[in-house]
Amino acid sequence: MTLRRKAPGRFGDFELQKRIGRDGLFHLFRAKQVRLGRPVILKVLPGRAITLERAALLRREAEAANRLDHAGAVRVYEVGDVAGVPYVALAPVAGELLSERLKANPLPPRLAVSLTRQLAETLLHAHERDVIHGALRPEVIWITNDGQARLTGFGCTIQFESIDADMIAEYAGYLAPEQAGARGAVGPATDTYGLGALLYAMVTGGPPHQGANVAETCRLVRAQTPVGPSRLHPGLSEALDRVCLKCLHVSPTRRYGTERPLQRLISDLRRLRGGRSETDTWHQVRGWFRRRSRLVRCAALVFVFGVLPAGWDWQRNRSAWNTVMRADASNEEYVRAARCFERRYADQPHDPETLAGLAVAHVRVGHLRSAVSDDLPAWESVANQWTAIRKLAEILALGKSNTDRVRRELEIARAAGYTPRTEAERRLFEECEQAAR
Repeated sequence: MTLRRKAPGRFGDFELQKRIGRDGLFHLFRAKQVRLGRPVILKVLPGRAITLERAALLRREAEAANRLDHAGAVRVYEVGDVAGVPYVALAPVAGELLSERLKANPLPPRLAVSLTRQLAETLLHAHERDVIHGALRPEVIWITNDGQARLTGFGCTIQFESIDADMIAEYAGYLAPEQAGARGAVGPATDTYGLGALLYAMVTGGPPHQGANVAETCRLVRAQTPVGPSRLHPGLSEALDRVCLKCLHVSPTRRYGTERPLQRLISDLRRLRGGRSETDTWHQVRGWFRRRSRLVRCAALVFVFGVLPAGWDWQRNRSAWNTVMRADASNEEYVRAARCFERRYADQPHDPETLAGLAVAHVRVGHLRSAVSDDLPAWESVANQWTAIRKLAEILALGKSNTDRVRRELEIARAAGYTPRTEAERRLFEECEQAAR
């Protein structure tokens, strides 16, 4: 039985709806299983390509998939044949094959890193159940419509001794060195290499190695270190190069080591942000400072000898004001606040704010006990809060010993149309009113 290129029709119990791509010699269709009324992805080996070894791949894929229980691994519904043509029916995925997506353009680095991390987490689940993929390639990766990675093709590990050149002709560039004739056994590190190759392809558009034929590609895989992705696409970062090339090391033991390699890879991928890592960003910041070292030194001097002292002085002044505006602070706190204003007065003897703060501080520590000063303007001429605070401080200094004078001064202020305009004035005015009672 043969399959036409355009798929509408029936294949046994399956109603073929759309041809969606190929995986080596296998054809992939969206279909509906009529008997159960469910949508499936149908993977079929055409009659002209059938061999016992190739047909066995589908059975091994079904057996391996049934050992997994992870959202990133596509379920296998059933495996069988129709008139001698073998097939496997997979759970449907709303999305597209990575191989089809890469025909247009490479993926954005952020999406590529996210998909690689998801695939690594799926493979970690598989390794914990002694399932090695061993045949990672874009044809077995699905990208869902919401940017999630789904993986198929488990159980079809490629071994150099039994390599099928016709089957792998389109994806030989994704083989690990130990699958291409180099020393080493196929194992978990093979999947680490495959993840590196997939990440490489997602950000560059092609595999790490590509020869004229399968033999030439295998030779390149064994003998040649691929160039970093940033050499092919300058917009990519060195951090992405380091992750890719570490996965693509010829020696299996150098691919994130032998202890928890996938966990280490996942950690590195999580630190990547849009193709840049936290350490990579730090290197860029440090480089910027080095290129502008003179400007940075000048800015540092201004900050240390200008901004920092000014900020400290401002903070001490605010703290002193907060203290003197409290009627319940301790005498020690009032004394510290008074000293702060006295220091400012030594530097700025004509500053209105400093004079006002010093007046209130002296009232609090009992130094200001004179009558209302004649050098201050009348209430009708008070133009700002600082002058008002000084006048209120001198009224408050009269204290309970002269309540009549306090009451008279407040009446003068009210008659002149004075009303407190700020929180500090309001507090002092209320204290004066209490002293007048």
